[in-house]
Amino acid sequence: MATFPLRHRPKASYKERPRSFGGPRDGGKRKHAGCDLYAPAGTEVLAVADGTVVRGPYLFYDGVYAVEINHPGIGIVRYGEVQNTPAGHPGIQGPVKAGQVIGHVGKMNTVPQSMLHFEMFDGTATGPLTVKGAGSFSRRSDLQDPTEFLDGCVAEA
Repeated sequence: MATFPLRHRPKASYKERPRSFGGPRDGGKRKHAGCDLYAPAGTEVLAVADGTVVRGPYLFYDGVYAVEINHPGIGIVRYGEVQNTPAGHPGIQGPVKAGQVIGHVGKMNTVPQSMLHFEMFDGTATGPLTVKGAGSFSRRSDLQDPTEFLDGCVAEA
């Protein structure tokens, strides 16, 4: 069974707006491409399964970063809105193990709540995960709703 990406499930449900997959963004111009897991800035972010880092950390949105990990049998997970690695630290690279700390929850510049933004892709498409103007999500065609996956993950509490 997969590991929940935070040690504890957030009190605010990732199944409700504005945190839920598919919720309206930009005044209804696009849909939310992941689930937002509210947590204090600095909270450890865990790999949901064994895998390999394929990209990151890279600037994602509003002063926060993202890491993409290929988890065989699950697909590619983008762990977004995480803190950048400290200066001089190369960041997470190569293989990771389930439950390994891969980053820390970040804090966007213009949004009051800190969170982990969690996206999933099944791996059947290629290219960048964000594709401006591609469908209602502005994401690659293999984007998946991560809600059911997150429901099935094991967390400490």
